[in-house]
Amino acid sequence: MVAAVLAAVAALAAIVAVSIGSGGHVSANGCVDVTIPYSLGGQEIYECGARARALCDSVGSPGGYTGAAGRAVATQCRRAGLRAG
Repeated sequence: MVAAVLAAVAALAAIVAVSIGSGGHVSANGCVDVTIPYSLGGQEIYECGARARALCDSVGSPGGYTGAAGRAVATQCRRAGLRAG
């Protein structure tokens, strides 16, 4: 029984170490990672390359991101080294 408890504690410690050590996406090197909050949830967007450039070009355009969402996307585009709007 003691061995089972120790094994469970070791497994939990390994899971915690992996989750802390592994980071999520970041906006850099032509890749854009942005989370846009909405009243009933949100949307996470992660794009690289041509799709990231198209996302950044859509900021402020009709059918694209405007307002607070547009500002959030533009900020992440600049962090990724891309032009917004």
